[in-house]
Amino acid sequence: MAKNTRGKRPCCICRKWFQPIAQQKGRQRACSKACQQELHRRQCEQWNRKNKAYFKSNYLADKIQAIDEQEPSRDPPQGQPKNSPATSVPCRTEPILPMDIIMAHMGKKSAVIIQYLVFQITRHIRVRASGFP
Repeated sequence: MAKNTRGKRPCCICRKWFQPIAQQKGRQRACSKACQQELHRRQCEQWNRKNKAYFKSNYLADKIQAIDEQEPSRDPPQGQPKNSPATSVPCRTEPILPMDIIMAHMGKKSAVIIQYLVFQITRHIRVRASGFP
């Protein structure tokens, strides 16, 4: 294809020909603000698909850090019940786990990890089961 003498190029979203801003040189790929927003949305979606593990690996660390900031003291020794509503962990799964018993015997951090694992397993099973008729 012959090189364009005026410097026009097709928009990567709507395929209309446009004159890029001179300061952008070869970097401008979209013609209008709407096309730029759509390009940004597509690129973010593609990045999120490629980097799913980034959010999964940070989720547990963020939850445990939030628990540490909420209550900086160590978990009480085993056998001491923690039934106060201020020490509850927000439930991410359906109420199939006895979270109060898990927190009383294993601590908040273990409860968050168990809750996360149960959520991942049930979600994986639902996705796999949805493929079958």
